[in-house]
Amino acid sequence: MQIIGNIRRGCGVATQTLALQLPHIGNEFPEVAACHRGSINLELELPLLVLAPDHRTQPIAWKTGITEVFDFLRIELEAPPDSSPISAWLYIPHDSPHRRTPHIHEVITTTQLNLAGVTMCRIRINRSAFQLPLPQFRALVVV
Repeated sequence: MQIIGNIRRGCGVATQTLALQLPHIGNEFPEVAACHRGSINLELELPLLVLAPDHRTQPIAWKTGITEVFDFLRIELEAPPDSSPISAWLYIPHDSPHRRTPHIHEVITTTQLNLAGVTMCRIRINRSAFQLPLPQFRALVVV
């Protein structure tokens, strides 16, 4: 499955929070431990619900007084579309407001990408998925 997305400018919060979160997450899910401490915000052309992530953390106390669960879904990212794909992950913090907006997702990668002038991308998901048959809520669901 592949979905086109528009790259959206974020507010810079992920750069600060990922620096605190990834060392803890990496203890449990080592494949993201070396990821760049920043995320790419995507607005997908089709909402995406991730019901069965590749990894869901235990509750992690990543800051004094803050405990959170994180989901990760392995993807390939082409930024821009039709460029060479790179391995990446959908990063889904359970307390993020993006989690309530299924057409907005955050992506993390092992390297910082130069996205100057890049406004569109494509994500590829190599998992089973189905499209909800509801006309008022058309979305892809990853299972």
